[in-house]
Formats: sequence, C-alpha cells, structure tokens
Amino acid sequence: MKNRRRKRPSTRSSHDPATERLIRTLVEGCGSPAEALELYYWSREPGLIEVVRGIVTMPESTRAAIEAFIALARDAKSVQAELDSRGVLTLASAEAARTVALARYAVEDDEDAPRLLN
Repeated sequence: MKNRRRKRPSTRSSHDPATERLIRTLVEGCGSPAEALELYYWSREPGLIEVVRGIVTMPESTRAAIEAFIALARDAKSVQAELDSRGVLTLASAEAARTVALARYAVEDDEDAPRLLN
C-alpha cells in the first residue's frame, strides 16, 4: 500500500467575485490599503472587538467624554483605570488633569472668555 499524503487545505481563498467585491469595498472605505491592514491587525487583538462594540453602543455623550479624555491624556499608555466594587470606573491621567487645570485657570483669569472649551 502506498503512503498517501493528505491534501492540505488551500490557504488561498476561492476567487468568488462577491468576496472580492466585498474586500475591495472595505479597502476603499478605509481610505487606504494601509488603514485596512491596520484594522485587520487590531481586530486580531484578544478582547478588542468586544471593547469597540461596547463603546459603539454607548450613548453619544458617554463616547464623547471618553474621546475627550483620551485626547486630553495625549499618551494613552499613561492612563490609569480603577473599577471599584460599586461598578464605578475611574480613569486618571496626569496630562489630562494638567490640561483641565490650565483651562480652568484661564477661564477664571479672564471673565470675558467663554466658559466652554472647544
């Protein structure tokens, strides 16, 4: 009896026109192939998809607050988080705290200045 090798499954996808059309549409929607590859890379991070889905389903005001905090923090690696027994999540960043303190000082120092920051 001859040794039969098992045929390995092909790593190449079939050339299904619908699949190719979908991939082209996704890449075009990203703005560049590099962005599409970056999205693919990040999608492979364990747990990241669940985090993104959670953020996307949050109320707009909550997402805006998180986005503002991340922008103020500048370096997301410096952000600290703590979840207490009541379910309260506290995010902290020294850079965000400095920026907010500076903004408060500027507003208090100039009474004619608008009260909201853009």
